Order: sequence, then C-alpha cells, then structure tokens
Amino acid sequence: MKKKKVYVRETRKQRQWILRRDEFQCQFIDPKTGKKCGARKHLEIHHIVPVVWAYEHLHWTPEQVNHPENLICLCRRHHQEFIHPDFGIIAKKQYRYTTETYKLASKRHTALAKKGVPYWQTFWDDILKMIARLRTFEYIRKYPDDPYPDGEGENEQDK
Repeated sequence: MKKKKVYVRETRKQRQWILRRDEFQCQFIDPKTGKKCGARKHLEIHHIVPVVWAYEHLHWTPEQVNHPENLICLCRRHHQEFIHPDFGIIAKKQYRYTTETYKLASKRHTALAKKGVPYWQTFWDDILKMIARLRTFEYIRKYPDDPYPDGEGENEQDK
C-alpha cells in the first residue's frame, strides 16, 4: 500500500502572523493602477511558490515552503481569479466551491508538479515575492518582539 504524501503547510500561528504582518488586508497590486486591493474579507494565505510545486519539483523543506517571504495575504478573488484560476473553472463545473473543488484542483496540481508543469499564473510571482519580502522586513523592524513562529506544534491540516 502506497503511503500518501503529506505536504506540511503553515501552522495556525504562522497564518496569524502573516495576517498581522499584512495588516489583515489583501496585498494584491493592480498592475494598471498600482493600487493595493486592501480587501479585508475572504482573506486567504497564498504560497507564492505553491506548496505542491515546492515539495514535488523543487524539493523544498517545510521551513522553505512556509517561510514568511513565501507567504502573502490575498483576498479570495485575487487568489483564485488571478493566481489559481483553475479553482474557479472547477467550481463553475460544480456550481459552487466545495471541499471537493479543492481536492480535484489539488490532485491536478500534484500531477502537473510531478511533470514540472507550473499550475498557477507565474506572472505574479516576482511582484508578490517583493511585497512579502518588504512587508516581512518592515514588520520585523517595527515589532521585534513578535518573531515569526517556527513550524513546530499544531498544524492546520492536523486539526
């Protein structure tokens, strides 16, 4: 029996730190206007180098995958329409977003990553990396007593 791979994601504490760092706002920048989205609802933590790609194709460690400069806060709209549009395509076929939607997309992502085929819109990577790097630097400088939590302990997928 083949053992299922576990992709270690950010912990609840790491997710909360990223939300604080990003001031509980979507960090997506409109390339036409240069303005930050700033939405405060339906926020998601986005892995700039996606989880499956990082593990399967780049062979990253959990520390690299969940490093604060690889995580950024995006609203659901920007995350799913601009970065991972396949979620929306699958959801439209099912007429809604469900856990099944995410399972189907995740299965597709894993298959593509194993073939070395990017499954997200890579256009945004450098922009988001730069924003995450700057926000991390500024946050650590402003709040030195709030270090980024290590990946030890409770993980969201284990709840």
